[in-house]
Amino acid sequence: MKILRIVLIIFAVVAVLWSAMLITDITRSNDFHKPVFAWEKDVQPDDGSVLYQGLGYTVNTRHYTDENGETYPEYSEVKLFGILVSAVIT
Repeated sequence: MKILRIVLIIFAVVAVLWSAMLITDITRSNDFHKPVFAWEKDVQPDDGSVLYQGLGYTVNTRHYTDENGETYPEYSEVKLFGILVSAVIT
């Protein structure tokens, strides 16, 4: 019984930490900032999109450049296990 309780506590702590990481990256991507816990996986310089890979989720952002060379955010989306959970379009 003691082993089961320890395993459940460890599982709960891991779940809370993972959820905090996911929520932090969703919040940051909704504000068009780089995610903290996801790492940069793929950059497409031709269309300004960047794909970040987290633990079980991806963050995809796209920026556009105007005629003056200024870069602006276009959209950001977060997918959890391939299912869209958050998207922001400017």
